[in-house]
Amino acid sequence: MTKKDHFRAPVQETFRRKSPFNQLLEHMEKVRECIDILGDGIIRYYVGDYKDFSKISEKVSKLEHEADLIKSNLRNHLPNTLFMPVDKGKFLWALREQDAILDHAENLAVMLDMRHTKIPKKLQPLFIDHAKIVMKTVKAMEDAVSNIRDLVETSFVKRERKQTKEYIYKVHELEYKADKKKYELTKGIYALEKKLDPMDVYHLLKIADWVDDIADHAENVADWLRAMIAK
Repeated sequence: MTKKDHFRAPVQETFRRKSPFNQLLEHMEKVRECIDILGDGIIRYYVGDYKDFSKISEKVSKLEHEADLIKSNLRNHLPNTLFMPVDKGKFLWALREQDAILDHAENLAVMLDMRHTKIPKKLQPLFIDHAKIVMKTVKAMEDAVSNIRDLVETSFVKRERKQTKEYIYKVHELEYKADKKKYELTKGIYALEKKLDPMDVYHLLKIADWVDDIADHAENVADWLRAMIAK
C-alpha cells in the first residue's frame, strides 16, 4: 500500500460507515415492511375479514415509531452539505416523503380499525386491485432508493444512472395505474350511492383516497430521487 492509499482508505471507510443512503434504505425497509403488513390486512378487510385487524394496526404503529427513530437519527447526524454527494435539501425531502407513506399507513390502519366498513361485493375486486397496485408502487420505490445508493457508491456511472431512471419511471407508471383504478373505484361507489348508507359512502371514498395517497407519496419520493441525480 502506498502512502497515498494509506491516507485515502480510512477516509473512504469513514464515509461508508456514515453514509446517509444506508440509513435512508433502512428507513425504506420499515416503509416496505409496514406496507406489506397493511396491504395483506387490507385485502382481508375488503372481503369482510376483520379478525385481528387491531393487531395489524398495532404493528403498523410500531413500525412507524421505529422508522421515526431512524429518521431522527439520520437528520441529527447528516453530514454537512460539503460532504454530501447530492443536494442535502433534496435528500431530506425524499426522506420526508418516505415518512409521509408511514404516516398515511398508520392513519389508514387506525381509521379502518375504528369502523369496519363493509365493502360492497361488486366493488371488492376493484378495491383489491387498487391496493395491489399501490403495494407494487411502494416496492418499485424501494428498488429506486436502493439503486440510488448504488449509484452514489459508483460515483454516478452512466449505466447505474440509467438503471436508476428506469426504476423511477416504473414508480410513475404504477402510480398512474393506481390513479386510473381509483377513478374506477370512485365511479363505482357513486353508482351505488342510492343503495348505500351515506356514512358508508363517505368511508368508502375515504379508504380509496388514503390508500391512493400512499402511491402519491411514493411517486413524490421518486421525483426527489430524480432531482438528486439530475446533472
